[in-house]
Amino acid sequence: MRITPLRTAALAIGTIAAVSVTTLPTTPARADSDFNMIAIGALGVIGAGLVGDAIRGNDLWAEGPPEPARIAFGAGAYNVNLDNENDHGNSTVSMFRVEARLPYKLWRFTPITGIEVSDRGAFYGYGGVALDVFFGDHFVVTPNTALGYYNEGNGRDLGYPLEFRTGIEAAWQFDNGSRLGVVYHHISNAELGDRNPGIENLSVNYAVPFDMIFGD
Repeated sequence: MRITPLRTAALAIGTIAAVSVTTLPTTPARADSDFNMIAIGALGVIGAGLVGDAIRGNDLWAEGPPEPARIAFGAGAYNVNLDNENDHGNSTVSMFRVEARLPYKLWRFTPITGIEVSDRGAFYGYGGVALDVFFGDHFVVTPNTALGYYNEGNGRDLGYPLEFRTGIEAAWQFDNGSRLGVVYHHISNAELGDRNPGIENLSVNYAVPFDMIFGD
């Protein structure tokens, strides 16, 4: 079984807390509840993994098991939670994602990097980490966090080029190592810009091991 060490939990909690403190706006916004939902869900998943490992007597300090390099393709809806701002681009549109999940471990974290674009030309290129928590042999929940460069194109102005992303994915891992899952992300600039409307994305991901595409 996969193991989630205490240090991993501490790092994840610290990352989420740091972003949470800086992303609270001065007036209530719908993004608050979305970010809080992701943060609480991520902490709940990590906590459940810790409890399960402790019950099974697993070594909580062991490094994560090796995973194959994967490339994930995603498609879904961009800006799914409309707020009451009447700014240009504040609408729900389609979006597409390509993400590389690297075959390395930073403790239990998997490095990720990718790009996502909307059909309005908004672009987000990012890098970050993801943490797999398995429930059984096939069902995996993956909290993730990233930061990157955002360009609005003809989409919504998010207030600053540097944007932070937090999310959580629930997926089924098949015997060949591929995964099919649903992921929900919140993107905001941590109040670095003069405005910080934030957006939420809901999409379906299909992650495929590199060797299934390119061979051994």
